[in-house]
Order: sequence, then C-alpha cells, then structure tokens
Amino acid sequence: MKRSTLASAALTGAVMMVAAASAAGAGTGSGASFPALVYTDWCQNIGCSYTSKGSSGGIQDFIAGTVDFAGSDAIMSSDQVSDLAAKRGGVSPLYFPTVLGAITVPTNTSAGRLRLDGKVLGEIFSGGITKWNDSRITRLNRGKSLPNADITVCVRSDGSGTSYGFTNYLNKVSLNFRKKVGAASQTPAWTAPRIVRGAKNPGVAQCIKDNSNSIGYVDLGDAQNAGLASNIAAIGKYERRTVRIKKRVKVRGKVVVKRVRVKRTKLVFSLPSVKTISAAGTLRSYNLSNPAKIQRDLVNSTATGAYPITITTFVLAYSSFAKAGKSGSIADTKAFLNYAYGAGQRNVTKFAFAPLPKGMLAAAKTRAAALK
Repeated sequence: MKRSTLASAALTGAVMMVAAASAAGAGTGSGASFPALVYTDWCQNIGCSYTSKGSSGGIQDFIAGTVDFAGSDAIMSSDQVSDLAAKRGGVSPLYFPTVLGAITVPTNTSAGRLRLDGKVLGEIFSGGITKWNDSRITRLNRGKSLPNADITVCVRSDGSGTSYGFTNYLNKVSLNFRKKVGAASQTPAWTAPRIVRGAKNPGVAQCIKDNSNSIGYVDLGDAQNAGLASNIAAIGKYERRTVRIKKRVKVRGKVVVKRVRVKRTKLVFSLPSVKTISAAGTLRSYNLSNPAKIQRDLVNSTATGAYPITITTFVLAYSSFAKAGKSGSIADTKAFLNYAYGAGQRNVTKFAFAPLPKGMLAAAKTRAAALK
C-alpha cells in the first residue's frame, strides 16, 4: 500500500529528515509528531526539513531560535510565552493551523473493537475505572465479553501536543478527570494506577501493541500504520437528531395515530475518518488570535457526524521575525505555509488527515501573507 510504504520510510529513526533539506537556504522545522507524516511529505516537495520530537521539543527550539518554524498541537503555556518574549526580543507566537486530525483511542483486549464515551475515558485515564469488565464499560458494549483484567494505560513519555489535545477533550467531557488530573497539558499528571510510557505517537502505538489489556491515544495515521485500525474504539457523544415517532393526536374530534418528527438527544458513536474529522470543522468562526478556543470548539463538536476527538495542529511563527533576530527565516516560513495552504491541502487525506475548512483556510492565508 502506497501510504504504508511512505509512512514506514518517514518513520525510520527518531528524527524525520529529508535529504534535500541540507541544501543551502532550505527551511528547517521541528516539533509535533502528530502531523509529522504530512510535514515530511510537504518538505519532500519543497526542499525543507522537519524533525519530529513532540510539540514541547518544537516549542523549545522555537524559543531558542534554532529552527525557522515549529510544529505544535498544543497552545504554548504562559511560562513558555514569557520565555519566548525574554529570549527573542519581546515577540509573541502566531498560530497557523495546517490540517485537521483525529486522536484515536486504540485498545488491546480480547473483546476487539469497543465503544467508549467521554465519561468512561475520563474515568479510565484518571484511575476511576481500573478493570475492563467495569459495569460502566460493559453497558456500552452489550454482547461483548470483557476480561476481568487490570487496564494498562499507555501515555506519552515526552511533552506532547497530542497529550494536550486529548486532555483538552477529557476536560470538556469529564468533571472527574478535570478534578483529578487538571487542565489540558503537554505533560499531564496522570493518576491511573498502571501507566506505561512511549515516545511520540509511534511509541504509544507500540505500547498498545506490546501490552495486553491496554489503551492509549494516538493520531489516526500512526494508529493505522501500527496495524491498530481494527482496535480503534468508536467514541460516543450526544447529538440532537430528528426522529419520527408515533403520536396520538386529535383530528376533527377523533383520536388518530400519526407519525411526527421530534428532536431527541441520542448517544451516537463514530469512528475517525476523513469524513467525520471534516464534520468537526464546521465551526461558526475561526479566530486565529484565539487558538485555544479553536481547539476547544473542535473537541466534542456538536456538529452532526463529527468525530469527538478532532484537533487542528499549528505551525508557530514569530509576531516579528526582525525583533526575534530571525529575519532570515521569513522566506522559509512563508514558503512552507504557502505550500501547506495550496498544493499541500490536496494530499493530506492519504495520511488520514482532513484539509482545513474553507473559512479557517482563508483566515490562515490572510495571516500568513502578513508575516513580517
């Protein structure tokens, strides 16, 4: 399969580099492993390089000024923003969304593909549910025989935008998770009793494969590449849907039974796909000056058919390259973004990502053109 061949080549070694990037003047980027397959493919076309080291690693390089641009699924913390300003001439970060993607939840149990919802996931990842045959899991999976086994939770060993996106979702849907683990974070303080850590998305995928009765969170492309496609859980969320019901009504003094349309709230389960990821992107507005709100609105989207754990991933740029002492990086950063917002959008689906919604893409293009 073409995608598997490309993905395998892209993931050889801890660092994803493109040979053409060593040419003089080629741009360099580092950061999030979530979009690394896509960014590596783009760099093969325009002669840049991208090093996959996790969002936190990319942010550190961005602050240090050792790259032209950084990739991050996470919003920089207040401490990171302050550090950037102190070291790079008082500048602030600008966020440029590039693609939409799914954070999947693969499991490794004898029961095969499971159905899980936000409350149950919040309990598993905070330690409130520790056995696979807990009644809160079995009631979502009637007809399946779930083992009386301890749950092993696979998480990231590095600072991670995928961790940020996943905990952002769990904060939105699970009060207990919010109380026990805290706010969305690149380095969450997990409270589940059986934790195993893996480096970057491929490392978490391997952790799930290697540990029976495990669960974890991985981007869709890396989950598929690791052979976990059939283990990805269907995630439930409540949607308002129109249904037809029978109702007794009076017509000319007589009681008759009619079929009428009513709005009902229903727990709907969905699997990640380009279609369900795209459905989550139907937001009313895209304020790129408030990237945290964009991420918050994407997860557990109220849009019909939307996959609940959908995020966007960002390229970070300086509010002023000149003040940051990085004037030489403007052209390379713009070249990457121009490709991302043009030809790059047309090939993201082969890596199991979805293109940006039209409104978000238009706003991002306008902001990229104004970089200075």
